[in-house]
Amino acid sequence: MKAADAILETAIYCDDLEAAERFYTDVFGLEVVRKLEGKFVFFRCGAQMLLVFDPVQSARPDSDNPIPRHGATGAGHICFDADTPETVEQWRNRFEAHGIEIEADHIWDGTGVRSIYIRDPGGNSIEVADRKLWGFA
Repeated sequence: MKAADAILETAIYCDDLEAAERFYTDVFGLEVVRKLEGKFVFFRCGAQMLLVFDPVQSARPDSDNPIPRHGATGAGHICFDADTPETVEQWRNRFEAHGIEIEADHIWDGTGVRSIYIRDPGGNSIEVADRKLWGFA
């Protein structure tokens, strides 16, 4: 069997799903694929899915749902792929245009690769980085 070669979905948690929906659609342009008020909102991001759950609801036992309960407490982290250094700068400009505070604008030692960090409405650390950060061309 071959090694896993992609992540299909990533889950983060936010107690204000309406704010999360606005943030990920307005700022990142993601498409809402499915949502259940007060429980979750799911977005398509290229060939992957970003799942945003209410942390309290996702941890509650539910006898009608066969999916194992999951959840996390505290802020999570995701990183969006920027295909060029110019794209990273475009994202910075977009965040500023939306009035989003840039938490860090970091150049990684020895690589010249740049990452920009912001926070989403749930307090999650959101990074946009040049894909060369991990050696992808």
